[in-house]
Amino acid sequence: MSVFSGNEHALDSGTIGKYEALAMLYLHKQDLSGFTPEEIVGRYIETEERIKKEFQRQKELRKRQLNPLPI
Repeated sequence: MSVFSGNEHALDSGTIGKYEALAMLYLHKQDLSGFTPEEIVGRYIETEERIKKEFQRQKELRKRQLNPLPI
């Protein structure tokens, strides 16, 4: 079962969060031929961490836009 077909928020093992879903979507679109399973796991973890970091960065930017520092 593909995580991107049917119920897009569930895998056989249960539900997944937004970071995991985005990481899988990103990797799904990559050419992973020639990669070992261990390399794919490493890419997944790295991708998920980058996504979490970007969400945090975007959140901080939105906070600053809503509450700018006084001049």
